[in-house]
Amino acid sequence: MNFSLLNRHQGLISLVAACISLSVSLSFGLGELKDWAQIAWLDIVGEGSVALLSIVWILAILASRPPGKVTTALVVGLNCFLFSALLDWFDEFVHYQAAAEGLSIIESLPAAVGMVIMSYALYQWHQEQLALNRQLQRRESGVRRHDQIDFITQLYRADYMRGQIDMQLRTKDGSHFSIVMLDIDHFDGFNRRYGTAEGDRLLREMSELILMNLRNTDLACRYAGDRFILLLPNTELSTAHELAAQIQNSISHLAFKPESQATAVYSSLSYAAEMARPNDAVDSIISRVNHDLDIAQHIC
Repeated sequence: MNFSLLNRHQGLISLVAACISLSVSLSFGLGELKDWAQIAWLDIVGEGSVALLSIVWILAILASRPPGKVTTALVVGLNCFLFSALLDWFDEFVHYQAAAEGLSIIESLPAAVGMVIMSYALYQWHQEQLALNRQLQRRESGVRRHDQIDFITQLYRADYMRGQIDMQLRTKDGSHFSIVMLDIDHFDGFNRRYGTAEGDRLLREMSELILMNLRNTDLACRYAGDRFILLLPNTELSTAHELAAQIQNSISHLAFKPESQATAVYSSLSYAAEMARPNDAVDSIISRVNHDLDIAQHIC
């Protein structure tokens, strides 16, 4: 676990602290302490361990995951469960006046809500792991941002690529890498003819082909629409063109069969490549490769 991640979860930590404070205030503010003879110590140990483990699980999540919707849902769900567990534990120490009897009645409700939220969070976590597992063999060893994965292609999005290019530019030999931009020819016409669902499926299959043609050190992201962008570390421009041409050839042989017909549809791909220059900037190199790609498509 990386406890330095706790500094990035101040809001969630405050939420947990507020939950604990509220449960203490409600229980001891509305109830009266029981006599020692009335306390069931076995119940205290059992119910207290549930509350304690809930706190441990929350801390484990916060110390293991970056901020994001899955992390938030996991913590919120466990927080609801913790709230019920604390109320259940504290009522072993206090008994409530008639006006506060409702507190003991509804103490299990937050736990039920928390289980629903946790179920949603675990499903999203499962989807996240599927996406990561498909990319593990062809991803860099840097920090992963799970909330920046494109839902359709399961590739990272353009913002993630910008961050990785910026990291490359900041290295000691920051100009020794190349960028490739890929664009599916006539993709709008394909969508109009076969529908966006088939278009999404085509994007997924093409993204898999792109990954198959990359090296373990390379990174592929969905840039926008039907455009993909590749980061090729320690790669000369000639090698980048060669690799892009191999991807182009693979795409041209992809026999895609829409559900509405038995005949295969073949697609083509345009590409452009640029190598980083000394004192380059992220926007500059992306702008150049986009411009080159527009020219290449116009020529075609």
